[in-house]
Amino acid sequence: MLRNYWYIACASSQLGSTPRAARILDHELVLFRDAAGAPHALLDRCCHRGVRLTHGRVSNGNIACGYHGWQYDGSGQCVHIPSLADGKRVPQSFKVPAFSCLEQDYYVWVWAGEGPPVPERPPLIPGLDGYLWRQGEAHFRCSNTMVIENQFDIIHPAFVHVNTHPAYFFARALGPRQESFEVRVTDTGMVAFSPPAESDDAPRPVKPFFEITWELPDRVWVRTSMLVLLTHVVPTGPGSCRMEWIERKQKGSGVFWDPIAHQLTEQDRIMETAQEWYDKCGDDFECSVEADFVTLLVRKVTDLAAQGRWHEGRGSLRQRRVVQYTLAAAVV
Repeated sequence: MLRNYWYIACASSQLGSTPRAARILDHELVLFRDAAGAPHALLDRCCHRGVRLTHGRVSNGNIACGYHGWQYDGSGQCVHIPSLADGKRVPQSFKVPAFSCLEQDYYVWVWAGEGPPVPERPPLIPGLDGYLWRQGEAHFRCSNTMVIENQFDIIHPAFVHVNTHPAYFFARALGPRQESFEVRVTDTGMVAFSPPAESDDAPRPVKPFFEITWELPDRVWVRTSMLVLLTHVVPTGPGSCRMEWIERKQKGSGVFWDPIAHQLTEQDRIMETAQEWYDKCGDDFECSVEADFVTLLVRKVTDLAAQGRWHEGRGSLRQRRVVQYTLAAAVV
């Protein structure tokens, strides 16, 4: 799991006047808004008797434990203990860990690393203006690396996303036929697109058939002629993750929350069955073909970033490859 990064805790619209639980990496957090509406993130544990603060309530901009009413401000400092006798003061040592937290681009973000956040804010999400966006989330019982691999997996949409994904319809209309796509390492991660560029130095196509871009640690853009989907695949443990997704709908502005699961996301739950086997026996059973180059590269990028060696080590990776594959679709 990649630690020294900003991660999404929840969509802005989903943090209201009551506390909300969020898990990022191995941090179990409580989110709440203060009296001015600013978001805060604390460890979800009262320093009194360890009760989860998410079972409490927000009072005067502080979060109050539901067990004995101890209150904490956005810095994690205990500021009120109802049972204290008159004249007694709350000790300064009574506090819970706080995490850097801010609101940006329709999301509440939390810094999951050690020390002050670097950079001070998460990278802006470009291209939000001028469109109406559908927003939602999904929880997976598999690693976030597996979900990122899946988004780069060019082959699976025509088999998993029957009647829902553009790739399925193209494969049914055109396949089986020989196709190719290009994979490149970038400064921030990697990109896959089709058709391939003419050479190593040639720019990417202006209007590609598809383009999938990953920016460390967890931001993945999927762009086709029929779909623009942005996901942030937040790790919530070694074998679990939370996908925050936002899909472009039409010209306009703003977002709307959709509590109904995204069809593509639900179909991708087939990955969860694989996680069970990786947990049991690792990856020694795997067999790969040329089309898997892109998903195997995801693992190499992740390994470098996890070691803190991304910037100096990315040059050791193969910088560009054109991958040949057969376009085919599930028989239904």
